[in-house]
Amino acid sequence: MKQLIATASLIALSTLASGIAYADQSKSFEGAAKDAWLTGRIESMYLLNEHLNPFEISTSVESGTVYLAGTVDSDIDKDLAAALAKNIDGVMKVENALMVDASADAAAESGDHTRRDFGTWVDDATTTAAVKSRLVGNSNTKGLQIDVDTNHDVVTLSGRVKTEEEKALAEEIALLAKDVEEVHNNLVVDPS
Repeated sequence: MKQLIATASLIALSTLASGIAYADQSKSFEGAAKDAWLTGRIESMYLLNEHLNPFEISTSVESGTVYLAGTVDSDIDKDLAAALAKNIDGVMKVENALMVDASADAAAESGDHTRRDFGTWVDDATTTAAVKSRLVGNSNTKGLQIDVDTNHDVVTLSGRVKTEEEKALAEEIALLAKDVEEVHNNLVVDPS
């Protein structure tokens, strides 16, 4: 999981850096090369956007026309994907065939946070790593024996600890991590 995040981050950063350094580069490309360059810019923008899941959006460009297909969670995400693509220099037109996943839209409205977009997944993985590092780094907790899971900034601790004090300390350490809204402490005290 960490390798996937690292790889995606490196790709996004290198593409962003090259996009910034060569913002006028699209004017020197023609035909298929320009279309490929535009596709890369659009997909990088989706990767960096916290509201869109780039793995659910298929992007292709032909003669400056962007074709979007796949699924998004809401009408807002559909419009956002089209607007981001349209604002890229060199894009002439956007054909938006994205489908809205009605179940995801209804889940978002009802407050159901079981489904995560890519940005949320990355944020949760970062939070999990931060909490786990703090637990391992604290000499009063057995961080390697505590499982940490994060879903929409809610951290769940599970595993076994020796004392009630260690259980309480682990919860406090998790609560102090950045972006943690709530901690579900499922640690079991087992003095053996």
